Amino acid sequence: MRIIHRLDEMTETARGWLASGTVGFVPTIGNLHDGHMPLVEAAKRECEISVVCVFASPLHFATEEDYAHYPYDVARDLQQLEAARVDVVFLPHAEDLFPEDFSTYVTPSGLLAERLEAVVIPYSLRSAATTITKLFQLVRPDVVYFKQKDAPQVALVRRLVRDLNIDVTIRVLATAREHDGLAMDSLNHLLSPPERQAAANIYQALLEAKALIEQGELHAARIEEAMRKRLASSAQITVESIDICHPDTFSPVELIEPKTLFLIAARVGSVRLRDTLVWLGDKHWSM
Repeated sequence: MRIIHRLDEMTETARGWLASGTVGFVPTIGNLHDGHMPLVEAAKRECEISVVCVFASPLHFATEEDYAHYPYDVARDLQQLEAARVDVVFLPHAEDLFPEDFSTYVTPSGLLAERLEAVVIPYSLRSAATTITKLFQLVRPDVVYFKQKDAPQVALVRRLVRDLNIDVTIRVLATAREHDGLAMDSLNHLLSPPERQAAANIYQALLEAKALIEQGELHAARIEEAMRKRLASSAQITVESIDICHPDTFSPVELIEPKTLFLIAARVGSVRLRDTLVWLGDKHWSM
């Protein structure tokens, strides 16, 4: 496993990949868990070269204190990636990617950005767009891998790829889950035992939507009402938003149709969690 820190080394390495086969790329903000491993395994299985980036951008956090307290354990992450036999790990330094005089940002606008700002805070939106664009420039991947539960980021990257003519294929894999359906997340360990038990209701609310659709209910308002009722059964959960929308535009839908996205953003205690499912049509789902 090769570890690259310097931007110029990453650029030079990427130049040499043109004749070596396809490059599969998994961007992460570190604190890796079992939910990341299916992405890594898919990159290794489907591409000749697998690259994982471990980088928590300072732009991703509201304050320097939040950035300093993010559970960032590079040594543990590297152990997991070594065990997974990843080809290259890109570990850029924040001061190199974003020096003090950095002043050029990718700032999404328009209806998609407005909709995404309802489910991700604005500075994260600009951060995600700027960071992923820089990483694409440096790594030059052929395929990039995301989890289904990261639907807002996927929508953003799809728009970036289209608008900026970035030559990369986006692969979205099913969300890895705990035994009770809770989506695996780097923040799950911060939940107290009662909060952890309550958090499983987020997944159950999605299953409530799934069951209603398979029974023939297609009115978004009625399905959302049932989802909120399920979430309200736990006092530990504070719902921030429930979106029933198109996965690429995040435009809300009134009548459910194939490819409709269901997204729940909620706080369980102090931890913000998010989960999604997509109805593909008939009894086919992406979860």
